[in-house]
Order: sequence, then structure tokens, then C-alpha cells
Amino acid sequence: MRILILVTIQTFFCLTVFSQDEKLLKKADAAFAAKNYTEALTSYELALQQNKDNAQVNFMIAKCYLLTSPKEKAINFAGTAVRKSKEPSNEMYFVYAQALHLNQRWDSAVFYYKKSDPGKTNYKTISKLESECTYGKRYTSNPKNIKITNAGALVNSQGMDYLPNITADLSKLYFTSRRAGSVGGKLEADGLPFEDIYMCTNVGGAWNQAINIGAPLNTSVHDACIGISEDGQTMFLYRGVNGGDIFQSELKGKKWSAAAPLPMNTEFFETAACMSPDERTLFFVRATNAYSNRDIYTCSRTVSGNWSKPVKLTINTPYDEDAPFMHPDGKTLYFSSKGHSTMGGYDIFKTTRTSSGTWSTPENLGSPINTAGDDIYFVLSADGKIGYYSSNREGGYGQQDIYSIRMPVSEKAPELALLKGKVLDQQNKPTEARISITDNETKELIAKYRSNSETGEYIIALPSGKNYGVAIEKEGHLFYSENVTLSNKDGFKEYKQDIVMVPAKTSSKIVLKNIFFDSGKASIQFTSYTELLKLVDLLKNNPSIRVEISGYTDNVGDETLNQKLSEERAKTVVNYLILKGISSTRLVAKGYGSAQPVASNTTEEGRQKNRRTEMKIL
Repeated sequence: MRILILVTIQTFFCLTVFSQDEKLLKKADAAFAAKNYTEALTSYELALQQNKDNAQVNFMIAKCYLLTSPKEKAINFAGTAVRKSKEPSNEMYFVYAQALHLNQRWDSAVFYYKKSDPGKTNYKTISKLESECTYGKRYTSNPKNIKITNAGALVNSQGMDYLPNITADLSKLYFTSRRAGSVGGKLEADGLPFEDIYMCTNVGGAWNQAINIGAPLNTSVHDACIGISEDGQTMFLYRGVNGGDIFQSELKGKKWSAAAPLPMNTEFFETAACMSPDERTLFFVRATNAYSNRDIYTCSRTVSGNWSKPVKLTINTPYDEDAPFMHPDGKTLYFSSKGHSTMGGYDIFKTTRTSSGTWSTPENLGSPINTAGDDIYFVLSADGKIGYYSSNREGGYGQQDIYSIRMPVSEKAPELALLKGKVLDQQNKPTEARISITDNETKELIAKYRSNSETGEYIIALPSGKNYGVAIEKEGHLFYSENVTLSNKDGFKEYKQDIVMVPAKTSSKIVLKNIFFDSGKASIQFTSYTELLKLVDLLKNNPSIRVEISGYTDNVGDETLNQKLSEERAKTVVNYLILKGISSTRLVAKGYGSAQPVASNTTEEGRQKNRRTEMKIL
């Protein structure tokens, strides 16, 4: 009787365990089929506690980790599935190979990739994966001296954080997150909230707590920040409408405008956008669907403000390309690709636009930036020292985190100048003003910007190799003039300057910094004509004012000659204005020689400032 009772209890216990195990597996399989891999993983792991040697459950857990994060954890479960299965399937070998690949066990991964395809029916796919392992072995054997740091808990969450976008001076960080508290409050099939846009501000060299930027940019659908201008006043967004479209919003003071769709959107999937520093070229990604066949396109803005027809870049491969980022130097394009010499998934590459307009062969950024997993959405500060990207590497706060990258000191500095500061009125209050950039050599208007209406802030990136005329204008004020000349050997330079706009009234004066003369002569160089024409417009738009054109020199040489030279230069400018239709009765030419210096004459920099032409309202 005791034996019968014992057998009955044992049978009941086994049936109960089997019943519980069966329920857990059904629940897990249903969640997996619905692509809710996080929920499926929880149920599979509970089922595994009943029988740790169950090959199929170990196999499914490995697949869940490969489809979520951290992917590196798949290796133990995939290995157990292969070892505990009497006849491992080709898919089991393939999943184990993927897990080994992601853990950078290159040779073992190649072995199991081959084992997963004994009949070579998937030769092309397996050959590609073997090639990735070969590249991986090469890159990881010679890693670069780069420090990668998690952006921290104030930025990242337990969800997914990605698509970092920075202003050129690293003052603002915008990114996309799937974390609790989304504006729409909706959940996707994978159990995570819809995408929303978040922002951090740089305070003393560190990011403060990320905040949801709210309406009107965050809505009830997927909203992602896919690009930001250098000055942080133009944002490109992705919204999950019409198959996936790109939108644009402008920062007005401290408020973002309602996002408007771009004209190049189609019924296909458009995402990941960035602009060139002059805001005349757009790079974006288009695909036939949200999951594959992604390519990078480009289009140009015409003089009238319309966009040209998009064309594919030559750097595209038969595999996916994504996340273009044009550096503020105007010639270096970073992007992610599953083709080229990737070591697995998306790797980050860079290519340079040559003087002929073609793109150089893409260069893999190597290890440790790139891994066998997806490394994507790379951006780099204007000075080339700090980068950001998102990765699903192990050890993060959530399924995908944002990381900062301190680039190696040996890396060549970008060739550009970064101009930043505030535009102020005479009461030292921030004000909005128009900013135009002209190539003094060609007289071409390169770009137009504006200072922020509430903060007065401006940030402008100027690629090297040009003589730039910078003009800042505001209604009722004299224009402010600046010259920036950069050779290709100057590297990176940063200029910080707050600019006070001068009202157009008696005794007000400005320095005309883009009027140039031949050395020791009064003949005007052709690079001066853009500024001279701006001066003509100012006088025509203000017909009641009379002005003095004042010439100054440094103290080098004979003072009598300096006085004569300054007078002749002032007269040359006046004669040009008369030639352009300005009445001589409104113009006075006067030379001051080396008198009234604005800087010390003991340095070349100071002497250069003293050699100047001014305009004063009489």
C-alpha cells in the first residue's frame, strides 16, 4: 500500500511538473511568435528550471538573447543546445555560430557556420559571415587606443536609447528613447514603449538629466530625432506615418515649431537624415521597407530653396547602409553599413569627399568602436575629440545604450573653424539677427543662418580652404563684419565672440573687416567687393544718412606715408560707392594714419587689427 501511494505521488508530481512546463512553453512560444522576445525569454527561463538539459528550451533562450540584449549571453545556451541534442539541427549550429561570432570567437564561429550548411545551399550567406569573422580577427588583433564610456544613468534607461545627435560644440545632446513615460503611452509588440525624443544639456562638461522634449515633436506615434544642425536650431525627425517619413522642425526661441514633412518623402521608408554645414546638401536613408534594403541618398537645395531629385551615393553596397553623419568639416561622412569590411552587423565607416566630388573608399573605424554586433548612429564633435554612438554591448543600463568615445590623440584634427557666441543689442540683451556667409574669392553666398531669438546664441562651422566673409544684420542696425580665412593646414580652430549690434544712428560706426587692399597700396582687392556691395545696400536703404569712410594703418614705417596711404584708401572706397550710385554729398573720406590704434602694435595680430577701414554715421 505504501509503495502504491509513493508511486501515485511521484506520478502526480511528474504530471504536475510536465503540465506546468507545457504551459510555460506554450506561453513562451506564443510570445516569441508575437515578437515579444523579452516576455518569451522570461517564460523559457522559467521552463528551463524544470529541466536544464532541455536542448530545445536552451535553443529558444539563445534565439531570444540574439534578438534582444545582451546578445553575448546567447553563447552558453546555444552551446548547451548543441551538446544536449542527439542530432543538432542546422539551425542550432547556425545560432551557435552567431553567438560565437558576437563573442568574437572568430575561428569557432567559422567552424560552426560551415557545419550549419553541409550541403552549401546557403553558400553566399555563409561565405559573407565567414568574411566578417576574417575582418573581425584582423581588427581586434590591432585595436585602436580609444576610450569608450557609457553615457551614464542620467542619459540611458532600462529601455532602449539610441540615435545620439549633438550640436557642434557639444552643448546639447538629443536622442531617441523607448522608455517608460512616452507621450503617447503606447507599447509595441515587443513590450517596449513607442519612440520619443529626449534632450540633455552640457553642464560643466557633463550631461544633466535627460528630459522628454514633449509636444509638438513627441506625439502618439513613433517620434525619433534623426538629425540636428550644427547650431541645434534645425531638427530632422522620423515619424511612423506613410510607411515612415522624415520631418523638419525649427527652434524658435526655446520652442520647436510643428514638424513639417520633407518633399522627398515617398510611400517607402525614409529615415536617418543629416545636413552639410552650409545646409545646402541633405543625406538621408531610404528603403523599400523598415527592415531591409536601406541605402543612403543625397539631394541639394537650389538657390530658390527647392530640393533636387535624390540620388544614391556610390558608397552603397548590396547590404544595408544607415545613419549618415556629415562632420562639420564638410567633407567627412560617417555612416553604418552591413557591407564593406564589417566584422558583423552594422559597423561604422568613414569616407571623404575628394576635390573632384567623388567619395573615397570607406574606412572601417576598427576595434574597439566596432564589434560583431550592431554599432550605429555615430556622431563626432567639431574638434574631432569626442564621439557618440549607440551599441547593444553587454554591461549597459538597457537593451541599447548611448556611449561616448574619446578619439585617439594621434587622430588628425578636423580642418575647420567653429564660430560661436551670442548676438546682443545695445542693452546687452540677446537678439535675433541674420547671419550670411560668403566666399570672398568667388562672391558666392554659401549659407544663411540666424541667431536664436531668445538666447542670441549662434554656432557656425566653416570648413577650411576658403576666405570667408561673415555678415550679421538686423533691421535698424549697422551690419557687423568679420573675416575668417582658413588654409588646409590650420587644423581646428574655435572662435568665441559675443557681438553687439550697433543702431544706425549718428556717431555709430563699424569696422569693415572684409575690405582688403594690396600691401602698401590703395588698390582694392577683388575679395572686397561682397562687403562693398553690402555697404552700398546699407546706404541705399537708408537714404538720409551721411557717412565717413575712415582709413587706418599700423605704426610700421614712415608716419607721413602711413597718413597718405590711409587717406588714399578711404578715398578709393568712397569713389567705389559713388560709382555705384551713392551721392558724393553723403560721403566723406578721411585718413588717420597710425593714430587711434585698437590693439597693440607690438604683435602682428595687433598690427593687423590696426590696419582697418571703418564707416561712421555723421
